[in-house]
Amino acid sequence: MSALLEFADLAELPFARLARTPRAWIPVTAWSLFAFAAALLLRRGSPSGSASEALQSVFGALALPLLAYAVVGAALGGDGLARGARSLVAFGASPTRASLAEVLVAAAASAVLASIVGVLVAVFAHGPSDPPLARDALTTAWIAALGGAAYASFFALGASFGKRGGGRAWFLVLDWVFGASHGIVGIVTPRAHVRSLLGGDAVASCSNAESSVMLVVLAVAFTSAAVARTRKA
Repeated sequence: MSALLEFADLAELPFARLARTPRAWIPVTAWSLFAFAAALLLRRGSPSGSASEALQSVFGALALPLLAYAVVGAALGGDGLARGARSLVAFGASPTRASLAEVLVAAAASAVLASIVGVLVAVFAHGPSDPPLARDALTTAWIAALGGAAYASFFALGASFGKRGGGRAWFLVLDWVFGASHGIVGIVTPRAHVRSLLGGDAVASCSNAESSVMLVVLAVAFTSAAVARTRKA
């Protein structure tokens, strides 16, 4: 119980950064509106089409990673992972636990936001050839949540590089470059597995179940690596 209370205390700062900083919501709102508008345009342009195109080419490829990117930046106060936890460490918190709290808050927020945006995109772009709307929305929700959490931990690891977390931008580029691969190179990126789960080409012959497990594994691995780097900082 004491550990949970300690984590709740540590989580207050990154949560407050997300909830009480209006500027942090500007990119989140912008990318969400972009995804909704694109989904509606695709649906209007092809009345007999399906939501798959909007989910793959708009939500999965652009909105999801950029939402997570913005959330991580906001949770860290626009700083690096270790520097973002300095105020907590100054009050006696362990650097490892403080950084872990930052990553977990960002991952949880990204998962929730991605799930909401993903479901709305699926609803706006839903076509006659799609599965029943309720099932399609539910499937999109858990895929988006997994993808959001994996991306948040990925960008948190990126934020552990560079004085002010500039590695986060480099990780975004790496995800775009390597995530486009259908081979073994793409297997370590969230992009490739999200694409596969949303109906696109599989990565390294992974099944949907395997890609789902890989997103969980990647989220844990990225989080562990990010926290380990702050321990050495």
